Amino acid sequence: MSLPTLPHFILLLLAAAFTFFWHNNPGLSQYSLQLSSLLLAVFLFHNLLGRKKSLSLSFIKYQSISNSLTITLLLLLLVLDTGGLTSPLFFTLDFLLFGLSLLFNPSLGLLVGLALSLLFLLNNSLIDLNSLTNLISLILVAPLARFFGTQYLRLLEGQKQIKVLKHQSNQLETNLSQEEGNTLLWLTLNFHNKMSQSLDLISQISSQLSTIPYHQQEKLKSLYLDLKELFKSGQELKDKIDKITDD
Repeated sequence: MSLPTLPHFILLLLAAAFTFFWHNNPGLSQYSLQLSSLLLAVFLFHNLLGRKKSLSLSFIKYQSISNSLTITLLLLLLVLDTGGLTSPLFFTLDFLLFGLSLLFNPSLGLLVGLALSLLFLLNNSLIDLNSLTNLISLILVAPLARFFGTQYLRLLEGQKQIKVLKHQSNQLETNLSQEEGNTLLWLTLNFHNKMSQSLDLISQISSQLSTIPYHQQEKLKSLYLDLKELFKSGQELKDKIDKITDD
């Protein structure tokens, strides 16, 4: 669960702006290590609480938002304190954008990437090629993260459809087995017994053919043959269903 994209983006933007403000304030930046330790402790604490069973949906929502804000603050602090655009840890922001796109919303990674690019551009002067390269890479990674996030969502939707089709297939197979059972029961009890009774009755009537007009005798014989053929067909159908069920 997560916030809608716009409110979540605003929270992340405020977190990023706070990090730049903290870094640019000499009185606060000297406590960056302590702040990083505090953020790490908060992150670990929330995840320890998340291991408990039967958590409410509101807590899960709060935990996911809190984790995204904590990780954003922590990574930006590390990047800014190790050189900003020239930081050797600058690549970790790429993973941040991919994480936001895959775990929350594809557009969130794009918006955060563009916002961070603007903040870095305003906060740093592009004095060397390394700074320019890192800034351009962040701008290019933002739409790439959105693309992968969109593809990931489509993959999840496809998996859901596969699960639905599999459930429908299992349900259809169950219904088919029930129909086979009902058909076998009908063939074994109702059809077989009724046909046997009808054939016996016609046989008894046929024993008194001398009292029946000739044209009715022919109809009676034809009916008897038809019933025998129908009885035979029913028996063959029962055998086929038995064979299919056994297979």
